[in-house]
Amino acid sequence: MARALQKITKQGVGYRRPLEIEASIRRALGEDLTEQLRRARITDPNDPDFMCSECLLHLAREARIVGNKQALDRLLPPLLKRCERRLEKTIPGHDANAREKRQDLLNEFGLLLAHAGTNHDSTGLDIFECRFNKGFVYLKFKHEKADRRRENKFRDLNTVRDDEGNLVDPEALLARLSRAARMPANQEDFVFLDEVLKAIDHLPEAQRSAILLCGVQGYAPASEDPTEITAATICGISGTAARKNLRKAVAKLTLLRKERQP
Repeated sequence: MARALQKITKQGVGYRRPLEIEASIRRALGEDLTEQLRRARITDPNDPDFMCSECLLHLAREARIVGNKQALDRLLPPLLKRCERRLEKTIPGHDANAREKRQDLLNEFGLLLAHAGTNHDSTGLDIFECRFNKGFVYLKFKHEKADRRRENKFRDLNTVRDDEGNLVDPEALLARLSRAARMPANQEDFVFLDEVLKAIDHLPEAQRSAILLCGVQGYAPASEDPTEITAATICGISGTAARKNLRKAVAKLTLLRKERQP
């Protein structure tokens, strides 16, 4: 019998798989791994032995929960291929931006699967077991909503001005951040530091580390002196990479992109 889903809707109703998916899972649970894998590789939904994606996910998720590494390792490749095909329809396009978005969602799906059987929230896959395709639409919506919040946070920083009322440029922002972190002299510095630190939380990890180490803690990005402790040595990366991460972080925080200027 299939393990019951645990997620509850806002209306207090528990998630339930459609009857045809429950039947598909019951059939698959009565088969050995070899047969499950054979059916999982069938791509034609009109084939009578075709295994629906909801069922394949349940098998992989169950293997993860009970610690059956052999089953998980063998079921994961066909499952991920199903995910990739679905994402190509959910986020169409061949440009780098579309590919990056698809990869982000695939990574998120993998994280949800990794949470199964742990103390973390493991109900995130319940929607996929009810309607596999709808699960990716939901993930896409979540990411777009997070992107909008992040853009709004960075856009707010574009209103940061210096003591003379001028918009803060990238060099000035880094200098002011460093000064405010060391000795916030007034309420404006406290407000400024709070705003920037909140925005920094939304940066990619490498860029976040760079600006915290250089802008807040005062380390140089890199140095010709191999004995000097720098952001590069702390992060275990090259000086070029450290400087690049810092430039990207400052650029995002100031929003001084040419395409956004009037």
